[in-house]
Amino acid sequence: MRKHSLLAIAIALAPLSAQADITAATLYPSHAELTWLESEQVSSGVGIIEIDGLPVSLQDQSLQVVLEGITGARIQQVQISRVEQAEFVAGETRRLRDELDIVNARIQAQEDLIKAWNQQVTLASKAAELPHELKASELNEMAAALKDTTQGALSEIRAIRSEMTGDVALRDRLMRDLAQIKQGAKATKKVRVHYQAPVTGELQVKLKFQTLEASWRSEFTARLKSELEGKAGGEMALEHLAVVQQSTGTNWEGVELHLATANVRRGTAMPPLYSWVVSPEPPEVYNTKSLARSADMQAEMVMASPAVVERQSTFTQSYRLSQPVDIPSGNSGQRLTVAEHRIPAEVATWVAPVMNTTGYLHATGIFKSEAPIPAGRVTLYRDGQSVGESYLPELTDGEELTLGFGVDEGIRVAVVNELERTGEEGVWKSENVQRRQNRFEITNHHSKAVNVRVFDRIPVSQKDILTVKPLEISEPVQRNVDDKKGVLAWDREVPAGGTVNLKSGFEIRVPEGTELPRL
Repeated sequence: MRKHSLLAIAIALAPLSAQADITAATLYPSHAELTWLESEQVSSGVGIIEIDGLPVSLQDQSLQVVLEGITGARIQQVQISRVEQAEFVAGETRRLRDELDIVNARIQAQEDLIKAWNQQVTLASKAAELPHELKASELNEMAAALKDTTQGALSEIRAIRSEMTGDVALRDRLMRDLAQIKQGAKATKKVRVHYQAPVTGELQVKLKFQTLEASWRSEFTARLKSELEGKAGGEMALEHLAVVQQSTGTNWEGVELHLATANVRRGTAMPPLYSWVVSPEPPEVYNTKSLARSADMQAEMVMASPAVVERQSTFTQSYRLSQPVDIPSGNSGQRLTVAEHRIPAEVATWVAPVMNTTGYLHATGIFKSEAPIPAGRVTLYRDGQSVGESYLPELTDGEELTLGFGVDEGIRVAVVNELERTGEEGVWKSENVQRRQNRFEITNHHSKAVNVRVFDRIPVSQKDILTVKPLEISEPVQRNVDDKKGVLAWDREVPAGGTVNLKSGFEIRVPEGTELPRL
């Protein structure tokens, strides 16, 4: 009885090796939390389950293990170890090389046959050129024989080349697989779960851990309809895409995918605020490294149906893809649709003539959504045509969104300088004075009226000795646009084939002996 008992204990303690499968993933912009699930039939008592093939990027401190399926089953110990893949890679390399040698031998034999048939055609052609007299009947017979020989040889060559196509494709695939095996040779991790089960049954081991080899980022596609039938203005269709990428070394198949917006790369607390020490040199107000890092993260920040907003708060949101997805391991990002927003928009052509007389079509609307969206790159389309890319800032419900959709070739702008004068003025107190007056001519070559927003700026003085005075400025005008001093904007509707004129001018004065600024 004692021998049987010892044998039973030995069998129970022998580890059950399992290859875990990922079932769910929650991706963040900076990392991922993965759920791996494995089921094993176990006997009552103590035992060990080994789960192999886990990514080497598994962060040990984040590992959580849960036992399910058998009530009362308890975890006694969890061990994590690194497993080198040298032996596996060597065996797989040998197998691929053996297959490659066989295929290369077949290809070489086929190439030898092609050479032999080509040689037969060459010899037949040379035989026909030998210098001897032939009767007409003999000449016809030789020509027919040469024709039959050549056609037969060429037919054989075509057949051989057709057979070679499959072997060449197989050779190329084997060479790619061999290169990938060598390139992807890396270690994995193994988890050993020591458990105690009160009864025999199916025990489920659920692993949850974090990895830096999987993440997601937001990208967007904005499609503008510049005109709507029977309605004023246009419409922006803003599609939110998730670019999902994972390089854990294992392909994800049928995974329940969640996307969260919390980003640990931005840190967990506000960067330290240091004293502002005033000195002749420019003061350092904040930690420049922290600010640079924050800017980089902001700059950093697409198969399935739109996602569901699973959880949201004032701070972060989580989306759940409505269907399981497949995400292969590799460096290429998979694009999944998260949501689509339709935004009524006011469409106008913007131009700043003194800087550039080119007009750009802009669309402005109010973003409406139950959940905010993070920042990301946006690809722009205007009336079905691609017009480039831009960057979309973070948006919350009720915020205004303005995007530029490329050049408006139908608007022509001319700058006419009506006054440009510099000199000294004054009887009792001489001053250096510069005056400039411009007229902007905006012409609409479209077949319909177009809304145009024209920008200009006049100088802003930060010293008492320099005074700035506006000259003739067309009204109505918006001043200090977007709280920027001296920036002007005019909103005008330019009729089809018509021209609108706007004026903008200023005067600058400095005391005698003081140089005027270069404008």
